[in-house]
Amino acid sequence: MRFEDIKVGLEAEITRKISGRDVRAFADLTGDNNPLHMDDSFSAKTPFKKRVVHGMLSASYISALIGTKLPGPGGLWVSQTLNFLMPVRIGDTIKVLAKVKQKSEATRLLVLKISVTNQRKQEVLNGEGVVKILEVKEEKKWKKEHGERL
Repeated sequence: MRFEDIKVGLEAEITRKISGRDVRAFADLTGDNNPLHMDDSFSAKTPFKKRVVHGMLSASYISALIGTKLPGPGGLWVSQTLNFLMPVRIGDTIKVLAKVKQKSEATRLLVLKISVTNQRKQEVLNGEGVVKILEVKEEKKWKKEHGERL
């Protein structure tokens, strides 16, 4: 998405169903084998009673949304606040929503309001992200060919 096309209020979302396989792959990739995430019998002894999906697995889908939809290619995630509100469980379907809260022409930065909800429409995670939109050479070339000022 071109920087010029992004407006305050613009939204994008992705939806993912979290499987046990996803949790195992995330644990293998990160080395986070906390039994709260990996062991049914351990989890049963906690206040959660069942395994809890890694919070950062849910948060990682924010990166997917930024890299593919808002703003998409050329978007560089600069910072993120995260508030983990409720546990995500294996089998949950989460929806990650990003909404442009602010846009800076001078710095090519976007501030995104982030909300992650489960299939029951309960907010499980929220926060605010800052994304820089890199200017790619093709964009400059296009502007030169079409007479727009850089």
